[in-house]
Amino acid sequence: MDALIWVLNGIFQFLRAIWMFSALVIYPIFLYYIALTIVGLRYNSTFRWPEIPKELPHVTVLIPARNEALVIKDTLLAMANLDYPKDKLEVLLLDDGSTDGTAEIAEEVAKEHSFIKVIRVKGGGKGKSYVLNYGLRLARGEVIAVYDADNRPEPKALKGLVAMLSDENPAVTGKVQTINWKENILTRFICMEYLYFQLAGQSGKSGLYKTAILPGTNFVIRKDLLEELGGWNENALAEDLELSFRIIAVGKRIAYNPLAVTWEQEPESWRVWFKQRTRWAAGNVYTVGEHLKRFREIPGWGLRFDLLLTLMIYYLLAIAVLLADAAFVGLFLTYGQVTWFTEAVLGFVYVSFLLEVFAGLYDGKVKSVGCWLLAPLMYYTYSQIWVLISLAGLWEGRKAKKVWYKTPRTAV
Repeated sequence: MDALIWVLNGIFQFLRAIWMFSALVIYPIFLYYIALTIVGLRYNSTFRWPEIPKELPHVTVLIPARNEALVIKDTLLAMANLDYPKDKLEVLLLDDGSTDGTAEIAEEVAKEHSFIKVIRVKGGGKGKSYVLNYGLRLARGEVIAVYDADNRPEPKALKGLVAMLSDENPAVTGKVQTINWKENILTRFICMEYLYFQLAGQSGKSGLYKTAILPGTNFVIRKDLLEELGGWNENALAEDLELSFRIIAVGKRIAYNPLAVTWEQEPESWRVWFKQRTRWAAGNVYTVGEHLKRFREIPGWGLRFDLLLTLMIYYLLAIAVLLADAAFVGLFLTYGQVTWFTEAVLGFVYVSFLLEVFAGLYDGKVKSVGCWLLAPLMYYTYSQIWVLISLAGLWEGRKAKKVWYKTPRTAV
């Protein structure tokens, strides 16, 4: 009996140590994101539409595309509908070997709009970065804008981005909204995730550090800076995050305009979503790992801390949450109950998560009762799968190749 008690006590102490480790990782990260949420809410509430300069620069819009026949017409029509002087606008549809008629559809639209040009990329199939660099060499504009092939920017979006360009902020990004968010439960979860990410990760960091992070779409950057930086890194799996770090490393900032909105289509199946997010996780881990080698080039300890935290989210937070879940099950199976410490950790995480998601819904002015009712379930479903995605991303990063991993589209 004494031996059994000794074993059970050892198991309890081991599980308790796991919980202590998990708490030391989880608490600071969640507290940090609560702070970013509060700062983000203030940033958005005080943000005003920028004054549009009388003389607007010549802009080249790059749209990388591969087998986008279902969406490309609507995307190009959205470009034609931009409230931007057409004599100062150049749209390059960069077709990377599509086999579904993408280029032919684009050429039909281009016949009606002289500022739209269809470019057949040579030597492609090497990924989005290669295609963007190909387009950069052909671009005539002094400002480069990037939109994904499924995007439908609002008419005033491009002007709102360009208006915030300055010597200090040679790059500006806007907000991304989910166009098919009503399709099913998954798209609603994605919509909520995007709203919160942009509230904390874009608005919050803009308020705290005066800089945001470039997404893969809906942003502008001065061409001379982009050329000085050597364009997009064709070895990076997450070319947008990698470019963001290089901009910040040379002492520049990325401005964020939450009112410059583009609408994009998100995955409607769990399989497609899992594959997409695994690639993103692998790309983020690779990028942060590369820039940790040049840690001292990142200006300011705040941004250095955020860089480390980005790495922690994919390494430590995922592992901590996984261990915490395992320890919870172990304690319950061993003793039939959980300790107050376990309840405190689980309660803090859940309440923090829920408040952050609600803040995103509030800030995004989402009135759908369905989303607000789904939010309490999001942590125990969508977010738990995210933990697996983080671990899968770590593995994927070891063997990932730079080729097109295109998200399948549906007609919207």
